[in-house]
Amino acid sequence: MKTQKLLFTILSVFILNLNAHTALPSSASSKSKTESTTNLQQSKEEELRVAQMKLFVGMSLKDYEQLKGKKLNFLERVSFKLSQRRMKQMLMHYDYGDSPTTLQKISWFFKGLLFGPLALLVAYIFARDEERELIKWIWFGFIGFAAIVVIALLL
Repeated sequence: MKTQKLLFTILSVFILNLNAHTALPSSASSKSKTESTTNLQQSKEEELRVAQMKLFVGMSLKDYEQLKGKKLNFLERVSFKLSQRRMKQMLMHYDYGDSPTTLQKISWFFKGLLFGPLALLVAYIFARDEERELIKWIWFGFIGFAAIVVIALLL
């Protein structure tokens, strides 16, 4: 009996994972449109699609339940969370999210340069998912910090 439950659970998670991947818009759909649509219309549609994806990623489980009009069961909640996670990864991969500004990159570089390993430790512990891209700038600053320390020890 336990083996059947385990097999059913594994199969359900696998099916939900496949279902989560089908909820994503494909980039091929915008290429297959007729040539009569202009680039302006395509860019507006793309902006709308990205805005919808950002809205879905930021939605809480309670908001989604209110939108559906019913309480979600366990499998629907898992599917919702997997879909959100996959869309968030897609937004980050295609850089549809809010990309960091040059000023943010410079400030994170100086954090690494001034505080070295402490800045890296704090960044890995407290950085939100949106700030993970900026950690590489702390690494660049840390390399500068390490070079300054080596030069100071050699002199």
